[in-house]
Amino acid sequence: MADDFEVGGLLPGESSSNRTFVMAAVGLGALLILSMVCMAAYALWYAPRQQAARETEAVEIVLQNTEVAGTQTAEASGATQEAAPPTVADTATPSPTITPTQVVVLPTNTPTEFLTLDTVEPGTATAAAQATLDAEIGGGGGGTPTATALPVTGFADEVGMPALLLLAGVLLAVIFVARGVRTRAEARD
Repeated sequence: MADDFEVGGLLPGESSSNRTFVMAAVGLGALLILSMVCMAAYALWYAPRQQAARETEAVEIVLQNTEVAGTQTAEASGATQEAAPPTVADTATPSPTITPTQVVVLPTNTPTEFLTLDTVEPGTATAAAQATLDAEIGGGGGGTPTATALPVTGFADEVGMPALLLLAGVLLAVIFVARGVRTRAEARD
């Protein structure tokens, strides 16, 4: 019975294609189709209901705000709905007539101050700006402030450099072990 099988050959009923690859491809395809069905269900069913709920809520908020504003206006004017003044029918209002008025302008001896800024050379203006910047920074002689400490953000600051080096060593060991196993398997064949 052991003579029926070839070493390294295909098992009975196995095709020449890689089953693992085919199964992975079918699984990824099914996952893709499932995700598209879920997105379609969301777009056609769930999203419109959320939008309608938001619109209904917005209308309710506007109505509530209108009611509150009306109540506050009535309270501020001191009148309530029961004591509202009777409305008067519209009456014709005469249009106003425009009459020109003459204006006399008399000159005065009041002096008007006119301030002018002295023209400053660009080099002097740059030096003055640098002096202002130095004074704001703290009087240091340099133009650009420098950092006094490194920022403490990021993955390496949380985990630490020794842990990263250890992880790199482990991954290199995995590479060498996998290569060794593969080389031994090829040598036996």
